[in-house]
Order: sequence, then C-alpha cells, then structure tokens
Amino acid sequence: MTVPDEQDDGWTTVDARQPLRRNFAKMIYSYTHWCWVFLALTSLTLQATRTVNSTFNHKLIMFYGELSITLLFDIEIVLRMLATLPHWRAFFHHGNNWLDLTLAIGSTIIQIPPIYNSPVYPWLTIFQLARFYRVILVVPRMRPLLVCCLFNSLKAL
Repeated sequence: MTVPDEQDDGWTTVDARQPLRRNFAKMIYSYTHWCWVFLALTSLTLQATRTVNSTFNHKLIMFYGELSITLLFDIEIVLRMLATLPHWRAFFHHGNNWLDLTLAIGSTIIQIPPIYNSPVYPWLTIFQLARFYRVILVVPRMRPLLVCCLFNSLKAL
C-alpha cells in the first residue's frame, strides 16, 4: 500500500513496515534442529568407544568421524548466524549460541594435526564431550537441573 508523500511531488512512499522475507537459513535450522541433537548424541557415542587398545581401523574411524561431526557443527553455527540476519548481533544475545560457538571453535582447533597428535588432545576432547548438553536440554525438566549444576559449580570456583 502506498501513501502519498506530504510534499506531493509525484513520489510515493511505502508503509513503514518492512516487507516479509523468508530467512531460508532460519527455516533450514528449524527443520534440522533434531538432527543436531542426534549428532551431539552420536559424537558422545563415538567418544565413548575410545579405548587404550584401539585398533588402527578404529582410530581411523574415530578420526574421520570426529572430523566430519566437527565440520557439521561448524556448518550449523554458520547456519545459526545466517538465521539471525540482518540483525546478526542478535546471535550473541543467547548463551547457547556463545557456548556452541566456543565448542565449535575449540573442537575445530583440536582437529589440527599438531594438536590432535599431542599429549594434550585427550584433555581437549572436553570440547567434543560438552556437546552432549544439547541432548540434556531436550529432555523435559532437565534444563533447570543442568542450569543449577552449572551455577553451583561456577559458584564453587
């Protein structure tokens, strides 16, 4: 709907409302939300199969499995950032986004060969294991328990 301009010089303006545009990244993320939860569970399951006496083939499967899961979670973070466009700063208003971004960056960094082959790698797998919080959050009534535990552990520090 157009409204005549006050000066009426032949130009018309559009209402102050912005046209509704679909954000395809937001739609894709909403449809794939449960896939990311399942992927977090898969990551934990893959980490749980790690043993001291793993065969070469098992270590190879673990490496490529974690690498692919890490890349998929990196794609997910980019998708979530794109879902907040054009107001990209809104991405940083949610604690889950900060945590997932930190986990994605940490998990990506530990896939670098010098770090992956170093003795500190087993300690840094905490980035991969912490993804499991997503599974906990989708279980009814578990969010308050998780938040309470995190708050008490931070308070103890």
